[in-house]
Amino acid sequence: MRPPILWITIAFGAGVLAALEGYAASGALYAGLPVLLGAALLRRRAPVGAAAGIALVAGAVWGSAALRERAVTCAGAWTRAGGDHTRAAIVRLHDPVAAAGGIVEGDAQGRSCGGSLKLRWPEGHAARGGTTWLVAGRWLGDDADRGILVARRTRLLDGTPRGRGALRDRIAARSARLFGSRAPLVDALVIARTADLDPEVRERYARSGLAHILSISGLHVGFIAAWLGLGPRARFGAATLLIAAYCWLLGMPAPATRAAVMLALNGVARLRQRVVAPRGFIAVAALVVLGLDPWAVRSVGAWLSVSAVAAVIWAARATERSPRVVRLVAPALAATLVTAPICAYTFGTVAPVGVLANLIAIPLGAVAVPGVIVALLSSSGLLAAGAGLCLALLDLVAAGGAALPGGHAVMTAGWPAAALWLGVLVVAWWLWHTPRRPWLIAARVAFIGAGLSCTALFSAFSRLSDCRCLTVHFLDVGQGDAVALRTPGGRWVLVDGGPRSEGRDAGRRVVLPFLRRAGALRLAAVVATHAHADHVGGLPAVLAALPVDLVLEPGEPLGEAPYLEFLAASEASGARWRAARTGDRLDLDGVHFSVLSPDSAWAAETTDPNEESVVLLVEYGQVRLLLDGDAGLPVESRLAGRVGDVDVLKVGHHGSRSATSDAWLSEAKPEIAVISVGARNTYGHPAPEVVARLVAHGVQVHRTDREGTITLESDGRFVRIH
Repeated sequence: MRPPILWITIAFGAGVLAALEGYAASGALYAGLPVLLGAALLRRRAPVGAAAGIALVAGAVWGSAALRERAVTCAGAWTRAGGDHTRAAIVRLHDPVAAAGGIVEGDAQGRSCGGSLKLRWPEGHAARGGTTWLVAGRWLGDDADRGILVARRTRLLDGTPRGRGALRDRIAARSARLFGSRAPLVDALVIARTADLDPEVRERYARSGLAHILSISGLHVGFIAAWLGLGPRARFGAATLLIAAYCWLLGMPAPATRAAVMLALNGVARLRQRVVAPRGFIAVAALVVLGLDPWAVRSVGAWLSVSAVAAVIWAARATERSPRVVRLVAPALAATLVTAPICAYTFGTVAPVGVLANLIAIPLGAVAVPGVIVALLSSSGLLAAGAGLCLALLDLVAAGGAALPGGHAVMTAGWPAAALWLGVLVVAWWLWHTPRRPWLIAARVAFIGAGLSCTALFSAFSRLSDCRCLTVHFLDVGQGDAVALRTPGGRWVLVDGGPRSEGRDAGRRVVLPFLRRAGALRLAAVVATHAHADHVGGLPAVLAALPVDLVLEPGEPLGEAPYLEFLAASEASGARWRAARTGDRLDLDGVHFSVLSPDSAWAAETTDPNEESVVLLVEYGQVRLLLDGDAGLPVESRLAGRVGDVDVLKVGHHGSRSATSDAWLSEAKPEIAVISVGARNTYGHPAPEVVARLVAHGVQVHRTDREGTITLESDGRFVRIH
């Protein structure tokens, strides 16, 4: 039987989510009057239903209050005001910042607005955590959660570290002294400070299914609780207070708070000698978390935390009488399967290898995390050396898991990916509930194994003809552009990132999963051809996930939100930035990238962002490709006589009638033309007359709206398309 608190928590969470999504943001109480009236009438016949109805209305009211509170924060007010204005705030920093600058969070201290802020700290202004600064800069972003204040001017107001930031500053300083190059990993494990963590380390842990170890979760609180001990009455109060203090130090993240509440409830139940249903524990913990932070209902970390714990509890109870090996593997396997649809929908990545990797990593973490904390508290170099050995072993497990073939699955994030893994979960449930007859179990396993084998063989045969040469992928991102190029040496260049609109981010759902699936761990360059949303909208997700060496773009400011977010992501990534100009050249593994347009004079006189597009000529051996963004007839006329023959033409402006003239085709003489266009667009792209011109010039035309992602391969002499 499910405890009533479970339904109450679900109803409260649904009310909070409805309010935060805008369905009950205004008039929540009035809209809930019929529900309250129904609850009053049914309180005797259906008390649980009545309580759930009241909880639903209470959640809507609580969510509406959270929205109003967010609106008066600095981030909320600046996002609502919009515009390209200088913003200023008095901020107390959460963490120290090195002289090289970087990303840091802080609390606004002024009377006009408050709340938490994410800042891009400028170079040359080292700062200690807990110090107070007057910061002025540009607010970038159209969402209070994702916005960032790019600080241009800073002035120290109070150099004495205070509050939580002061303690985090001391921990970071001691970590750097005791652990040296491993200090960023230590900071991530102990205080959830990941600003200095190498993106390659994050990617390694994600691919091995160990990302939860780098982001503070209930696991870390469990490690500490296990060492403190919550058993005897004398230690229970002190241990609970210490865990609560640790959650405060972290900033009360939802997963850690959930774990702390569950541990406290478990301790109280033991002291009172009561047996409480595990689902009741989870429900009360989730209710407390939503009470403290209503925005946790939109946090992926919170959803993963609750679902993983529920899966672990179910697996532990379901395998009580099973052999020891089954009891050991079942919780990790259940947690991986239950959280897989959420990971697939949000990130497009699921790491089955984590089932095995966690069997080694979690015991190591149970020693490493408390060992690191004791080393930091005692400032002992000897203990730090021992903990450092555990960290090295932990990193070795992550590297091994990430390198294991087939250990992680990458796909396009969204509902199709989630549905696939939901199907895997259903199959696993079907297998588990198979009647315990050996022949029936063997038959079902053989059936699934045959299906997997056929899939693996098909994938293997399809890769036999892979070309180790220049590979160009015109990604199907809908109405937009995204071109991924892989050099013969395995280095990647991304030209544009596709569109981002309400509910659809091509960078997160298409470009990034494609790059991960192709094994791209780093980008040699990102080229944003121009500032329009259908080209730069998806780039922030890519810049946040993968290390990038160089960012090239026209450098002509445009006050639109997608472009400003792209600039913020470029700042945050730490990549070198350069305004692309005629004559710029990049050479990678024998592939030459040359900028043909814009030049400084043209960029200064034109006012149309399309005509400011970076026109890129890619040459490998005898093969030449021309990528011209949304450049139109004016740019084509200006470049007349300077391009020459090309083998492949990326048709300008998605096949608009404002580009791809007869003169342009007569000069370029392309053999292949690719049109990147959405299947449903209101622009009439590609224009029939443009397609007719291409056909008249004998050009082989390919379109992403009809063929999906289009891939070209070249050995420097010939081009093959598939």
